[in-house]
Amino acid sequence: MKWYAERRDVTQHPNRMLTPRVTSIVEENFEISGGMLVCQINTGEFDVKDKDRISYHVNLHTKSCSCFSFQTLLIPCPHAIAAAIKEKSSIKSLVSNFYTMDTLVAAYAGNILPISSEVNPSIEGT
Repeated sequence: MKWYAERRDVTQHPNRMLTPRVTSIVEENFEISGGMLVCQINTGEFDVKDKDRISYHVNLHTKSCSCFSFQTLLIPCPHAIAAAIKEKSSIKSLVSNFYTMDTLVAAYAGNILPISSEVNPSIEGT
């Protein structure tokens, strides 16, 4: 019950679009994306080179990157964030709806009630 209640407390921040943990991941990936070289291939498709000059193919329409982190976690990787900045797209729109506060609120909307250690005498005979 306590674990469930603690997670429900996180949902008391209506101004947030994303869950706190995912927000911190996106912010960290944003920081890492700085300094990457982005070259547009086509609408929504980019070649992104990181600081080590390793090249990654990013497709913002299919929400994928050749590093496979974007499509695995459903959270934009640093390469996808760099591409989104180049395209002037919303980074938050690239995050799966699984990670929104609305989904978190719905997941913890119910209650977990305590189980009594005593037997209820009114149902003993049934």
